[in-house]
Amino acid sequence: MRIGVLTGGGDAPGLNPAIAGVVEGASRYGYEVVGLKRGWEALVVKDTGEYVVQLGPEIIREYSRLGGSRLHCSRTNPVSEGGDRTEQVIENVKKLGLDVIIAIGGDDTLGAGAALNERGVPVIGIPKTIDRDLAGTEYSLGYDTALNVICNSAEQISHSARSHQTVFFLEVMGRHAGWLALRGGEAAFADVILIPEYSFKISKLISVIGEKLGKSREMGLEHMYKLIVVAEGVHIEGEEEVRKDAKLDEFGHYSLGGVGNYLKSLLEHNFDHTRYMALAYLQRGASPSQKDRQMGRRFGNNAVDMIKDGHIGYMVALQKSRLVSVPLEEIKKSPSLIDVDKYYDRDNLNVKIERIRSGNK
Repeated sequence: MRIGVLTGGGDAPGLNPAIAGVVEGASRYGYEVVGLKRGWEALVVKDTGEYVVQLGPEIIREYSRLGGSRLHCSRTNPVSEGGDRTEQVIENVKKLGLDVIIAIGGDDTLGAGAALNERGVPVIGIPKTIDRDLAGTEYSLGYDTALNVICNSAEQISHSARSHQTVFFLEVMGRHAGWLALRGGEAAFADVILIPEYSFKISKLISVIGEKLGKSREMGLEHMYKLIVVAEGVHIEGEEEVRKDAKLDEFGHYSLGGVGNYLKSLLEHNFDHTRYMALAYLQRGASPSQKDRQMGRRFGNNAVDMIKDGHIGYMVALQKSRLVSVPLEEIKKSPSLIDVDKYYDRDNLNVKIERIRSGNK
């Protein structure tokens, strides 16, 4: 059995542990593993020589503690409507003697994998995205590490914000899903959390911050600072969703970033001290946390077990704390987004809590 493993899309902590897990699992069964560099790009070029690297237990010994991807990443889409390269992929798979491809990636990478699998290219998926928005799985690689970066950064920023009584906008990643902003903001005790699933008006944001500052003023200068965690994909009512000059990648996504600075520029006339910082790629570039090291290894091992059991065309997934396999087609379903009513209907939530306390569930 000859396995090709690739990492596509954006890099994330946990990719290298997953690669190591694949190699570790393959060595138990005597399978051979080759790394395919730069994601799907390795299989759409005519000369694959520089894109292929042999992997073995000795090579991947230190992978588990390394961030990023030793196999490199790209946003190459082999099945894009404007340039379908399925035939080239099939040709390269045959030329390299690959029996199956293990693709580690998010909805774009695995969505392409699902399409290729339907066209005769054997593919197994491992979920990766710090946004944690993939359908079919409760966890994706990179999420826990990114949360730790957000929490630690927010704590450091708060020291400066407290010193200058600042309204501080901390921008985090999250195109469609606000899990990083929500969970990171909660852990950092943010005063306001802005997520893509919940649009807002500038006037409402100003009102909320002003109200909170008013209460802080009553408590003294020590409390005269506010932390606003904002996801890069938030929707402001009455504003354009994306800039007209923004570039599109091969999967049709606009580049994001800067909404926190935009909000800061709007509100600096209302509040004396406003500051902004975008964590951007710091969320992706950290060394993997203990959880991402563990999950990467487990996902990689399980992917090889799926090959042995003939579960081709499936993705490793975590459901109810157990590893399972789900069809790659699950990726095409609606992403895992925040249930806004659950988290924002506080009055209703309080009613539910009282019912539980009284025994009336």
